[in-house]
Amino acid sequence: MPVQSKERLYPVWEAIERDIESQLGLNQLAFLSNFSPWHFHRFFKKQLSENVQDYIKRLRIEKAAYELKISNLPIIEIALEAGYESQEAFTKAFKRYMLDTPSSFRKKFKTSKKNLKTDKLFHTKGLELGLDFNEVRYKFIASFEMAFTRHFGPYENLPGPLPNSKEVLKLLDFVNFIKSNPANHKWLGVSLDDPTLSRPEKLRFDLGITIGSRYKNFPEIGYKKIESGKYIIFRARCPFKNLPKIYQTIQDDYFAVQKVQLMNQPPFEMYINPFPQKKEVPIVDIYFGVKN
Repeated sequence: MPVQSKERLYPVWEAIERDIESQLGLNQLAFLSNFSPWHFHRFFKKQLSENVQDYIKRLRIEKAAYELKISNLPIIEIALEAGYESQEAFTKAFKRYMLDTPSSFRKKFKTSKKNLKTDKLFHTKGLELGLDFNEVRYKFIASFEMAFTRHFGPYENLPGPLPNSKEVLKLLDFVNFIKSNPANHKWLGVSLDDPTLSRPEKLRFDLGITIGSRYKNFPEIGYKKIESGKYIIFRARCPFKNLPKIYQTIQDDYFAVQKVQLMNQPPFEMYINPFPQKKEVPIVDIYFGVKN
């Protein structure tokens, strides 16, 4: 029986997210879902509560908004990268989604950075959550593939590989299907959206495992590549429920004070002990891509 849920859209999501700036036609995306264009349009809107064109436009604007936060690139260059032919057209679209102009939006974040006079406060905050900023390190990693299941909603609802969650159970079914041992795979999560930019119900979190190859016959599983590059890594020793606040401390406090040039790509986390024993504290490495 064909999958009749959001998971049927995994190939579509992958195509869109692999290169959000590219111009993908409705027919091309429908082909990936094995729907006719008409049925695909209806199915996509029913599952995500927005049509595919609005979905792509929103993701482009949110990616551009994140670029405004983390870089000093001219607004016109950010507009062109987002697929707009002029700064005026970009400003109009940006204001529609973010309820602010790009210049005003950027100014607010730059002002908040200036107000952070010292890093002592966020060091203390990090330690309280289970994060020691003195352990920050850099590493170059090779690209790798992951199989994943997607969760929509606040990150607090699935802050990591919760043992009895439907996402973990689905991944364990997948591991059983490929006749593998869960211990042979690294477990990881990818937070695709910035909670300060996206509505809570629109937040996307991909929980997955590393794999050596793709297995197309297993339903309700997505596949993606984590790109090679240089990463800054933060180690957290804490309950998974602390992770959303740790991300906030890293992005809004640490990066506001430290001179780190971030890549405009989603961070990901590796679970060193994904299913800790009763008295064991979870250990998580959080990766942010950085420019050389």
